[in-house]
Amino acid sequence: MPTRRTRLIATISIAAVVVLGGGAAAFALMQRPAAEPAPTAQPRQTPPPPTAEPEPEQPQPIRVIAMGDMLPHDTVNLNAQIDGGWDYGRFFDGIRPQLDAADVTFCNQEVPSAGVDFGVSGYPVFNAPTEFARDLHASVGCDLVNLATNHAADKGPAGIAATRAAWDGLVPSAVAGANRTAEEQRTVPVFEADGVRIALVALAEYSNAGIDGVSLNFIGDAQLVQDLMAQARAQADIVIVSTHWGTEDSHEVNGQQAAFAQQLADLGADVVVGTGPHVLQPVTWLDRPDGGRTLVWYSIGNMLSSQLALDQLTGVIAGFELVRDEASGTVRVENPTAILTYMHYDWSPEQEAAGDLLARTNLSITPLADSDELLARTRFGVTAAQQAEASAAILGPEVTVLQR
Repeated sequence: MPTRRTRLIATISIAAVVVLGGGAAAFALMQRPAAEPAPTAQPRQTPPPPTAEPEPEQPQPIRVIAMGDMLPHDTVNLNAQIDGGWDYGRFFDGIRPQLDAADVTFCNQEVPSAGVDFGVSGYPVFNAPTEFARDLHASVGCDLVNLATNHAADKGPAGIAATRAAWDGLVPSAVAGANRTAEEQRTVPVFEADGVRIALVALAEYSNAGIDGVSLNFIGDAQLVQDLMAQARAQADIVIVSTHWGTEDSHEVNGQQAAFAQQLADLGADVVVGTGPHVLQPVTWLDRPDGGRTLVWYSIGNMLSSQLALDQLTGVIAGFELVRDEASGTVRVENPTAILTYMHYDWSPEQEAAGDLLARTNLSITPLADSDELLARTRFGVTAAQQAEASAAILGPEVTVLQR
């Protein structure tokens, strides 16, 4: 360990060098390159958060609409004639946006479309040209077609066969309710829309023609109903049941309708679409044993016709959505909506007084909300808003009524 003296000597020696060699040292320092400036401190970088995986896109709901009785009365057939043929599609031009917005369309073809060989006729024994089916498919967009009606057999089994043959070439479509064979009767058609399988079961309460039980599917055939429902439930994601039933021209649901609707719910129906009364009836939900619910439209009234009463000329585009749950792989029915429609024809008081039914012209279907000018040309004496309010009250609170 150095002594204090030694430490002092060392200090002095260093000082002497500084003093004595200051010039040289200074010169030496002058010859050195300038020291690099100290780097500027950079702000601390925060690493970006990890990129989140994008949420998988949920499939869009499938929009289904249903329209009621397509009744080609003599007046309808007459007004559909063009250059030796028929064009029924033009009657629907007023609701074209509503039709185009649908993904799947149900229609009730009330009568045979067996063609001119069977004679084209209206009430009380109906038959339309094959162009009626063609236009319902190509122009109106009918995908799900009910043939189980009291008028389906107006031209007998041969008329049913000709009607089915007319639909055979119109694909894709699911047609049910009136049959050529026992095998056809027990085969449930399934229509696919964006990967969702929709089964159609079609049933009628009775036939005007007293047809046999193979040619027409009857509500009262309990075994057939159970078999068709079991097959539909096994093959499809959604089961729609068309029921042609009820009391004609009554807004009231009768006891047979209510009981059979619950039976269909118990058998797994997702939606019941009722036709036959020619006027609107309420909409409701029924609980099912599996914990689900069945949407029931007891009657969606007429769509195309030339009947006489305003309530018979007021129809509805009955809508609902099919919503897919990707996690469970199930599909459920949601959001029932109603767009009220008005079937118009021009008919002067003099023509009406004379009972000249074939004098009616300018047939058209429009949203009821847009029909004030048309209603003003009639004898009904109501505004569109008044008829809409009365119709919404009939449908009830379970459905959202849209203007158009």
